[in-house]
Amino acid sequence: MDDDLTLLRELRADAPAPDADRLSAVRARALAPASTPAPVPARKRRRFWAVPSLLAAATAAAAVLVAVNGSRTPAPPPPNAMTTMPVRAETVLRQAALVAEGRRKHQEPRPDQWLYRKDLVKQPGEEQGTVQEYWTRYDGTRQAVRHNDGALGFQDITPEPDDDDLTPRQYAAKLADLPTDPAALLDHVRGDRHWSTLPKGAEPEHPDARAFRVLSVYLDAGVPMPPKVEAAIFRALAELPGVRVDLGVRDAAGRAGIGIAYEPPGSVPGGSTRDAQGRIVSRSYLVLDSATYRFLGRRVDTLQDEVVGGEVLARKGTFYASADLAAGVVDEPGRTP
Repeated sequence: MDDDLTLLRELRADAPAPDADRLSAVRARALAPASTPAPVPARKRRRFWAVPSLLAAATAAAAVLVAVNGSRTPAPPPPNAMTTMPVRAETVLRQAALVAEGRRKHQEPRPDQWLYRKDLVKQPGEEQGTVQEYWTRYDGTRQAVRHNDGALGFQDITPEPDDDDLTPRQYAAKLADLPTDPAALLDHVRGDRHWSTLPKGAEPEHPDARAFRVLSVYLDAGVPMPPKVEAAIFRALAELPGVRVDLGVRDAAGRAGIGIAYEPPGSVPGGSTRDAQGRIVSRSYLVLDSATYRFLGRRVDTLQDEVVGGEVLARKGTFYASADLAAGVVDEPGRTP
């Protein structure tokens, strides 16, 4: 344990102490629209603040690759290799829980305030990526979006019949009600109906895979979360067999952090994608700051050529990545913290 903790300290020894707790908009990153700085498309309410799972991110990235790397378009060359170091997951996650418990409690925004979030998204083969900014009213009635410093696009949000998505304020209340006992939290998330829909054609999930997926969504929530709940999430992840932790995983901004992935044995459905030989084809990471354990972004690495029906959908060495660049609470859209 001491060796792993030493590695963590040395990895980001110059990192500043954790700053004030950040608040940010919670919404889905629809990966395909994010690939180009196009005008803001009209989207359903659920796409604005429901955060996607790692499995959904990997599936969406693969769908983008079909368009980018189809039979008529040459695949981009693999980027520079990323050097990572695996460490004991339990050691890292229990340390993360201790740090999370010491955080200052969030002050909840007013219903008429706006949650701001700025992201960088890189699709496979992209050099610059796309900068996305979101302003979401805390009561969930409106959202503004801007891509690459373009024009601000607005949309009023009207609840749809039978829509079970949550507004940011409702989501914060949901997180505040989560159990703080790790075992009870695992039981809860395995049966939680929210974010239960998988991409069409996906394999059935193992209960542990579902627990990992939902807990990773919570860590990327961006709404007020009690420190004890965040600590419980890390401790619950430490109890899941198949959770992998790597040091040196880079987000879309190039920041090296802690990568958390779910990688159970090949016989367990819902884990990493494997080929016919049992080799892992892609690995999906939730990336955390190595000093503060705050969310940095997500990354999906293609480790083997992904071939379907004789066609290469994703080349070995390519990746999808995102980076959370800024977040906060403002009084109106267009402003930044």
